[in-house]
Amino acid sequence: MITGATALYGIVGWPVSHSRSPQMQGAAFAAAGLDAVFVACPAPPETLEAALAGAHALGFRGLNVTVPHKEAATRACEALDEVATRCGAVNTLVRTDTGWRGTNTDAPATAELLAAAGVGRGARALLLGAGGAARAAAWALLSLGAEVGVAARRTDAAEALCRDLAGAVVGALVEPVPWDDVEEASRAAAVVVNATSVGLPGKPGALPPLALHAGQVACDFVYGDTTFAALARSAGARLVSGEEILVRQGELAFQHWTGRAPPAGVMAAALEAGARSPGDLR
Repeated sequence: MITGATALYGIVGWPVSHSRSPQMQGAAFAAAGLDAVFVACPAPPETLEAALAGAHALGFRGLNVTVPHKEAATRACEALDEVATRCGAVNTLVRTDTGWRGTNTDAPATAELLAAAGVGRGARALLLGAGGAARAAAWALLSLGAEVGVAARRTDAAEALCRDLAGAVVGALVEPVPWDDVEEASRAAAVVVNATSVGLPGKPGALPPLALHAGQVACDFVYGDTTFAALARSAGARLVSGEEILVRQGELAFQHWTGRAPPAGVMAAALEAGARSPGDLR
């Protein structure tokens, strides 16, 4: 039962009704014996600043931020940690007395999973996308010592990401790749990361032609039965799924909010029990 003592947490995005985070975080709160709830909070871009200020005024303890707000939400934070500053994007907000402290759990979660899949120094990576998720993925790849090519439909967005990350990560090797050259670049890459919004509810578009193959690592920031995941599996690539990223970043967010790790396996089990329609990283 929700009472006046129940701690409030939520996820802010547009759209956000498809998010699996409420069931995942809710299961973790219950398993940990915490009096807390996690709710989906839809906010179109023009209301983001007011929505985040309102959530703080209402006493929310923490928030996730998802598409399309990960970059814009940095401007609503009174402080950013080092990873969020270098990424230029946040996905997790932690309450302080006077505002929000922003962090990015997408980035370390992705770095952990890619490292476990064998991605390391000198690996050639192709990153699709240039939004908030792509910035976290770029940080993850660069922190592992990969050489990163960034391809996006908007050339200016890919170039901006490369400039920002090159200046934020010491020794970064990151450069734009023309969208029309993605197929050849994907053939030569050791790791291909899909950080576009293709497959999300209400997000039209299609991936460019890809030449995935066995021996590659393919990482998808969208979860569910996506086109990218199907291509990776059929090609025999090692898939790091959107579900894996969702769970690990959620566990890290839980730690930021509560000061302790969630019960092991609870978030993954809650996600597995839910529907598998495509959804974004939250």
